[in-house]
Amino acid sequence: MKTEKVVISFIAVVIGIFVAAIGFYFYQTTKVIKETDLKNIKTPLSPTPKKSSLFITLDSPKDEEVTDKRTITLSGTTTPNATVIVTTMTNDYMLTPTPTGSFSSSIVLENGQNEITILAVAQNGEEEKIVRTVTVSSETF
Repeated sequence: MKTEKVVISFIAVVIGIFVAAIGFYFYQTTKVIKETDLKNIKTPLSPTPKKSSLFITLDSPKDEEVTDKRTITLSGTTTPNATVIVTTMTNDYMLTPTPTGSFSSSIVLENGQNEITILAVAQNGEEEKIVRTVTVSSETF
């Protein structure tokens, strides 16, 4: 007796949802919007972002470079007054560019795949980042 009531209640709920869905469908398809009811909405243009004066380019190492040397030279250019922070898996280096913006340093890598993050930070707090992957392997190809 109880299961019959539960089954009948479930069927009644399903039929009620089905009838409500059909009623909503007919309501939406017969609804007509007048041209005068439409509103013309204009969104204001957002200000264009200010172009950063900070930049960083990396001459070496190239991304996904494979080398047999654990010590490599990292070199590139950036804004002259920026600070360059180089992060490897085991070491951090802080470099100061020359007055022309060039920088260079020897960094030590671990055997295997190394991710090198080069971050340039301007005096006003702007940041530019480059990530390079260098693999140190003694295998010959």
